[in-house]
Amino acid sequence: MKSELKAIIILALSFCLVYACKSKKDIKKTEVETTKKESAKPEINEIKSVLNNVHANEIILPYYQSKGSASYKDDKQSANFDVTIVMEKDKYIWVSVTALLGIEVARMLITQDSVKILDRLHRKCIVSNFDYINKIANAKLELNNLQNLFLGNTLFDNSVQKSVADSVLGNLAIISYLQSQKQYTVYSNKFRPLRGSITHNQQQRELRYTYDNFYNFGQSRLPSKLNINIRAEKNLECSLELSNFVFDKKREVQFTVPSNYEVVKP
Repeated sequence: MKSELKAIIILALSFCLVYACKSKKDIKKTEVETTKKESAKPEINEIKSVLNNVHANEIILPYYQSKGSASYKDDKQSANFDVTIVMEKDKYIWVSVTALLGIEVARMLITQDSVKILDRLHRKCIVSNFDYINKIANAKLELNNLQNLFLGNTLFDNSVQKSVADSVLGNLAIISYLQSQKQYTVYSNKFRPLRGSITHNQQQRELRYTYDNFYNFGQSRLPSKLNINIRAEKNLECSLELSNFVFDKKREVQFTVPSNYEVVKP
């Protein structure tokens, strides 16, 4: 696979927090003890009130569509593409990547239990279950975590028992301890994420994301510019500038594997 296509695939997978995320399952006792030593945890009812406000201000959209540009850079290469993103809540994420002259070079469809990637350049199609992303990310990810990234919601749910609230330059900051990682999120005065990070407790891995601009609709604000920086086995930077938002379903996504394409099952 040529380096250009690798950049496309990594770009798409970086949307899914590749190399950086872990699921929120049972936390080790030692992590809880460390948390208590590092910061005095507020009363449970106070934390619960804060998290209720965060939850109440989440954006929930049955349908989402946007178009824009994306830039990608790692230690060896860089690339610029146009992207179209379509999502239905809890159903799928569909991504089309186009190069110069609007020629589609890759297409991705992620559902609750499958991952499909069309390689237009080499007439191949990767078909796998969701373990394909989990293996690359070394993490147990779910579709809703990926959709939260585009909607500007908290990536993983903050747990009342495993979260610490603080203030950073007048903004609310919440630290939540996941299985072996720490989620750090800074919120606006409207309880909407402005930036955040996921760091591994023992390994040199970190994902940082920042929302720089927003699209206002009604009382809500959607991210229109998203910057992602990943520091792990490979250092990645990805920026998206999105516009042309649509929230009423006007199209059905298409994902058909041509008969002359080689199907690859990793």
